[in-house]
Amino acid sequence: MELPLTPYAGTSGWAGTETSRARAKQQDSDGTTKMRQTTALTHLRHNTGRGLTWKELAEITNWHHGQASGVLSVLHKAGLIARLQETRNRCLVYVAPEYVFNRPLSNQKIKTCKHCGGQL
Repeated sequence: MELPLTPYAGTSGWAGTETSRARAKQQDSDGTTKMRQTTALTHLRHNTGRGLTWKELAEITNWHHGQASGVLSVLHKAGLIARLQETRNRCLVYVAPEYVFNRPLSNQKIKTCKHCGGQL
């Protein structure tokens, strides 16, 4: 799969405001999103079976909550990482798929359109 991943209406995700959407589009096109996705994947692989929470990734990279949790959500949605049911310091743990080791997964929530009932 080629990075950057942009599964949310052609973006890596935004919070619903025009400024947030503009920021996402800019970062998706200027290499910021690709760098964050690559960095997160690298850190997850280096942490093997221990994995990382969004807080740990944020501390390592000096990213704020939205940046760390956002990149993990996109990578999880794309199937490049797994989210365990396991928690650490009240946060779910993410691992590279090869480090799941038969532990229970926390699946991506399936969202449906309130108008047509189709999957989003």
